[in-house]
Amino acid sequence: MDLGKAIKEIRKRKCINQKDFAVMCGISSNSLCQIEKGNNHPKKSTIKKVCEVLDIPQSYLLFYSIESEDVPKDKQAIFHALSGIRDLLIDKH
Repeated sequence: MDLGKAIKEIRKRKCINQKDFAVMCGISSNSLCQIEKGNNHPKKSTIKKVCEVLDIPQSYLLFYSIESEDVPKDKQAIFHALSGIRDLLIDKH
């Protein structure tokens, strides 16, 4: 699971630059950078604020952060089928 990568991808899809996004989330640009690089894990309160700013439910962010290697081999086909709709979930919000 790569929560930082998911935050970065969704932030970019929403065309929000890193500096502005950090301000909107109430964290420093450095903190956001460390989160997006995977060096730090965000607090629950930060995840909540990130989702508010991105206008998505927390469950979408968590789903978006699941990577193929996180899924058992026998569930890979289902995961890949569901992965096709993840961008649609983000774009709808």
